Amino acid sequence: MTRKTFHGTHTGEFMGLPATGNAISVDVIDIVRVRDGRFVEHWNVLDTLALMQQLGGVAPPAR
Repeated sequence: MTRKTFHGTHTGEFMGLPATGNAISVDVIDIVRVRDGRFVEHWNVLDTLALMQQLGGVAPPAR
């Protein structure tokens, strides 16, 4: 299992959203099941809502 944060800059179209130049970060959790030294299953959790908010595709929650 790993938990990581990816950082980058939105420089190209992504999921229909034109490039914004925004700095983004997205949290990811990967769970991998290994059998006999090989990956046999993989699950991934990605905070897509937070990513889309950073790209302007979804409005952030009202405060």
